[in-house]
Amino acid sequence: MYSTSRYNFSIPTKTGSIILYNARTGASRHFAGSDAADLGFALCRHPAKIDLTNLGEALSQSLLSGGFVVEPGFDEIKQIRELFLQTKAESPIIVTITTTNNCNLGCFYCFQKRDESTLEFGNVDKIVERVENILTASGKPALHIDWYGGEPMLNRAFLEKASSRLQALCNQLGRRYSASILTNGTLWPGDPLAFARIHMIERVQVTFDGFGKSHNKVRRYRRGFSGEDQFQGAIRLIEALKRDVTVDIRFNLGTKNSADLVLLAEFGMTNGWFEKGSKATLQIAKLTPYSTEVDFIRKTELAYAEFEAARDVVRAIVPEIYLDKTAALDRYPHPRRSVCAAIAEDSIVIGADGSLYNCGLQVTEPHRAVGQLDRESTAQQATQEQWWDGFDPTRNEKCSTCSFLPLCWGACPKLHLERDTASLDQQSEFWRTMLPRRLTSSLGLQLPTDFALTATDQFKSAPPDRR
Repeated sequence: MYSTSRYNFSIPTKTGSIILYNARTGASRHFAGSDAADLGFALCRHPAKIDLTNLGEALSQSLLSGGFVVEPGFDEIKQIRELFLQTKAESPIIVTITTTNNCNLGCFYCFQKRDESTLEFGNVDKIVERVENILTASGKPALHIDWYGGEPMLNRAFLEKASSRLQALCNQLGRRYSASILTNGTLWPGDPLAFARIHMIERVQVTFDGFGKSHNKVRRYRRGFSGEDQFQGAIRLIEALKRDVTVDIRFNLGTKNSADLVLLAEFGMTNGWFEKGSKATLQIAKLTPYSTEVDFIRKTELAYAEFEAARDVVRAIVPEIYLDKTAALDRYPHPRRSVCAAIAEDSIVIGADGSLYNCGLQVTEPHRAVGQLDRESTAQQATQEQWWDGFDPTRNEKCSTCSFLPLCWGACPKLHLERDTASLDQQSEFWRTMLPRRLTSSLGLQLPTDFALTATDQFKSAPPDRR
């Protein structure tokens, strides 16, 4: 007798067939015929034993090779844990450097406190020393720097000096160097591409909150700052970089700007952002509170169904290959093979005040620091670091019983740290809806209208629904 896998899902199609999918292995099988639904029902019961002797050699081997049934005593959660820990250890080095907490624009939803903390030239030696220690101890072949803020270009002189020193360090040690930057696009020099090449910036994220004046209304200049039109500045940057640098065009979608999202998508199509030869992608993000500081956003946050409906409109405008991976329907749902830099063993975030963090979303929350650039960690910082080092969704009471675990690995660790159950529940809703859609679309099949998986499918605390 074999055991059914916890990670099996049976997805119906419009023709009456089913797709059997295993989230741990990523395997899928397509079954048609009068017994297909019964087979899917039987294999999605967990825990359950199953006798393969009556299924025939070919079908039995197919189920075994796909991980849909496992040998008695095989520990699936242990295998997932080993892969998770291995991935943490092998993840590339990403050092996020917050050049300043300050910003020239005043977005109402910004979760970061805009203070005057700014890295200075005197910090460069300390940063280079810490990065050298990481590179030497890890033996990893490459370094990636993520320039972050506030608006990182407000402290451009520091960025330029630190970039030059870090590139020299990598040349000295024989390591590859690359960089990325998150920016509002208003403070770049006259030749953005030349700047990107000098500083080996391979990826740029530019964020929009609307189209034209509506974008500028949200991204208003703060008192004491001025400059070119905010919307036009972002457009100019995209136009300058799109053929040579990966440009993530992020649109923060709320309850009042879905029409602007369509306008931006159409504008991008007209201006060659999403065509052969362009390295731009459209990243549609739900406006959501990334910190308790802006929890008021939750009152007007889009429901998941509303968010997906807006993305569906854009899917009809922008080709799938130019949508980010969370929006593209034709991407097969493979098990996760990467972790957030916040839990990668050799990555770190350097705050503008010289504090060290695991998560970039916490750089203006000193109580979440895990250390300092120039002195020993405090007891509180050591406690914070221990939490991040110990994060393991396979040992979490709820995640360890979730059949989506191999696909999301617990979602954002920060949500667990802050016990943000509302956002974690949204992750469950995402997978219940998107796993069936992605699976059928990537296989060229059609899903019955409004089908979604249920909590029982996800946690398998009871027999699966007969549908």
